[in-house]
Amino acid sequence: MTLKLKKHETFYIRDGWFEKALNTIEENEGINIFFKNDGVKYLGIGANMVKGLKYWLKAAGLIDDKSNKLTDSANIILENDRYLGEDFTWFFIHYCLVSNKEECPVFNSVFNSGIGTFSKADMLEYLDGELRQIDNKVSLKSIEADFNVLIQSYVREGISENPEDNYRCPLSSLKLIAKEKGGYKMEKPKYLTLSYLLIYYALLNLYPNKDSFEIDESMEKENSPVKIFNLDKYMYLQYLDEMRKSGLVTINKTAGLNTVYFEQRLTLKEIFEKELGGE
Repeated sequence: MTLKLKKHETFYIRDGWFEKALNTIEENEGINIFFKNDGVKYLGIGANMVKGLKYWLKAAGLIDDKSNKLTDSANIILENDRYLGEDFTWFFIHYCLVSNKEECPVFNSVFNSGIGTFSKADMLEYLDGELRQIDNKVSLKSIEADFNVLIQSYVREGISENPEDNYRCPLSSLKLIAKEKGGYKMEKPKYLTLSYLLIYYALLNLYPNKDSFEIDESMEKENSPVKIFNLDKYMYLQYLDEMRKSGLVTINKTAGLNTVYFEQRLTLKEIFEKELGGE
């Protein structure tokens, strides 16, 4: 695997960028708004910002890698949350980015690390060791650039709380990483802000060809919802119980094993409609 680093032009996702881009692409069907300098005209941001935005949209799976047209996921978002104002949508985008190891290797490694608190120096050392095992061509300088963007994305440090301030990254509203003395801390999401349907969606992707899984084993797998969303076991079990109550899974606790069986495999469209109800 060739890891992609420093593709964001040092820009994290700014407030309003995704909303503007998705709606603009939809309104200009048949036009590649990223062709040459057209992005500057259509999106009203600088050329380097356009490159950064294009990278983020691709990394989140919202535009096609070759045609730059909207993907099914992007169309589902527009159908249910056109102005990207729902936490559900941004937790979904977070999941798409963080689970994308090739396009967002630093984001992926930080959330999958299981490291609860860390200094910048310690995390860079960890990332350097992890990512060089996958792609020995990566440089510490590139890793640090992506780490800095991750912190700017998720931590409200030095950023206005005013939602009108477009220097704010919408991912910071999820409050998954907090600054603390000497470094940073991974934070559990507030239970009511993260829908059980996104945990369910992550599990469907974790087990695409299996009808069941063991709870303890699912917590340790790469891109487990426990890791991607910073859950502890108690919160994870709460979410699994919500899935059970909704008829999405059954849970068998016999013989000392906690086995979860999928009763339904909802599509992403069905998941968004179930949560947000469409427009």
